[in-house]
Amino acid sequence: MTATRATGTTTTTAGGGGVTRRAVLGIGAAGVAGAATVALTAGARRPVGTGSDHRMWDAIVLGAGASGLGAARTLADAGRSVLVLEARDRIGGRMWTDRTTMSIPIERGAELVHGSRASTWDLIEAEGITTRRQQSIWGRLAPGTPWLDGTTYASLKFPLGSPVGPLPEPADGETALAWLERVGIPRENYPILLAAIEVDSEQFDVLPAAWVVDTVAWAIAEQDVSASTPFPDPYDDHRVIGGYDQVLRPLAAGLPIRLGARVHTVEHRAGRVDVHTSRGSYQAKTLVVALPGGVLKHGDVTFDPPLPADRRDGLQEIEYLPVFKGILEFAAPVVPPGHPVARQWDVMTTFSKRPPSLWNASLGTPGYHGEIAVAWATGGVAQDLLDLPEAERLAAALDNVRTAVGDQGLQAVNASTYDWSKDEFARGAYPGPFSRRTGLNGPIDDTVFWAGMVTSTIHSSRNSGITAAKQALAALALR
Repeated sequence: MTATRATGTTTTTAGGGGVTRRAVLGIGAAGVAGAATVALTAGARRPVGTGSDHRMWDAIVLGAGASGLGAARTLADAGRSVLVLEARDRIGGRMWTDRTTMSIPIERGAELVHGSRASTWDLIEAEGITTRRQQSIWGRLAPGTPWLDGTTYASLKFPLGSPVGPLPEPADGETALAWLERVGIPRENYPILLAAIEVDSEQFDVLPAAWVVDTVAWAIAEQDVSASTPFPDPYDDHRVIGGYDQVLRPLAAGLPIRLGARVHTVEHRAGRVDVHTSRGSYQAKTLVVALPGGVLKHGDVTFDPPLPADRRDGLQEIEYLPVFKGILEFAAPVVPPGHPVARQWDVMTTFSKRPPSLWNASLGTPGYHGEIAVAWATGGVAQDLLDLPEAERLAAALDNVRTAVGDQGLQAVNASTYDWSKDEFARGAYPGPFSRRTGLNGPIDDTVFWAGMVTSTIHSSRNSGITAAKQALAALALR
């Protein structure tokens, strides 16, 4: 097997050996200085923006991820002059479509549109982008136990029988695991919808009991419903065919975006900011900070004067969730004929495996005859995997696929993984269940505004950018 490795910001090749509906089965989360260029997709660049950088801009936006581009697009569409500064050599932030490693584009970061009402759909429809709703969803507790259809009430059934009697209230500080043991629900009796909570968050030995109580109560209440009955609300995650980065094109179009501009100092006072970067200094009347919370927490940007103490304390309470995402490419579909799981599968999760979840990242791609499986884990399980040498992480991902399809000789033709916690421009994948999310976005002097930081989806990131831009527009209108 050939393992293509992305470490930090460098891609190398090395030999290697072989209760939300989002979480039902474990889907859970630069440069130039003169003439600006912006990377819309890997290998595709075009010039944007004209005029001198050394002017008084109406607004500067720090970061060209979904939140920063959402803010900049809103400001530009309102007729304001706006400059985007991005430390990377590409736009997108933790939306990173890799078009070079495998036979088709793969997503190293964000991959799914969560819900049919996500604000991302206006971009998808305007660009005529093709998507696929994940609909063939399968899970089992462990190898040897039955595969269950996660789109039906089978996912709410207790394998060994439903507990009886009223459910106790969780004690203060009680973990989900301790509460489930007190109720008398061992792991081998978890409904798969309950087991799925761990796959997209923390594990039950650290997750508060409140995270599982409602799911257990729901499962108990629905034990009389036939297992084959479909859920009335269909699973509602969607993959973008051909690369998620396509949604960035209408956001970035025509914006002056300076790549490779790593911000180190922000001087600010009412009505003015001076932003100092590795590519020079820039001035504006307002600033939208759309950097990841992990970057701000780490102190990679110095604010002068310092941020208020409560804001500094709040940033230190941002906690990112460990995430492992192993991407494996196979020469042909991996599920053999006659397997209980449909050959055109979207999700297969074996909850006892580490990593537990697999999803199909190639289904629906025109003209592609191979298959790409993404192995996924979060929380403590993900951290254990990230602590391993990369070859061992990828071997664990391959073992899950082999076990799921019953073929221990199965080989991947390409494999890749990426540790976002080691990325200096992200410092983590997305905020976890214990992260602070409130009280971080208040403007400073009606001049410095905040977006992103603790969002965990593309649509929520973009929405936060739009909100910050509207605040900046209101402040500019008063000057």
